[in-house]
Amino acid sequence: MNPRNEKERILLVDDALSTLEVLQRNLTSQGYQIFTASNVSEAIKILEALSIDLVVTDLKMPGASGLDLIRHVRENFRNIEVMMITGYPTVEGAVEA
Repeated sequence: MNPRNEKERILLVDDALSTLEVLQRNLTSQGYQIFTASNVSEAIKILEALSIDLVVTDLKMPGASGLDLIRHVRENFRNIEVMMITGYPTVEGAVEA
C-alpha cells in the first residue's frame, strides 16, 4: 500500500520508445502514475526530482546499462523497488542482475 495515499509512481526506462509507449499505456490504464526515460542519465534526473515507488528498466541500453541503474538505485534510493526487463535473456545476465 502506498503510504502517501496517491497513485503509485513507476519509472520506466528503456531506449525503445515503442516499449515505453506500450508499458506506459498499460500501466496507466491500471491506475499507476508513469514517468519515462530513454536512458540511465534521464532516469537519474527523474529519481532525484520525484518520489518513485518502482523502477522498471531494460537491461541493454546504449551507454550505461540497466545494471548500472540498478546499482545507482541500490546505493542512493534503497526504498525504491527495481524490476529488470530484457529482450536478450541469458543465464549469465540473470545471475549478474
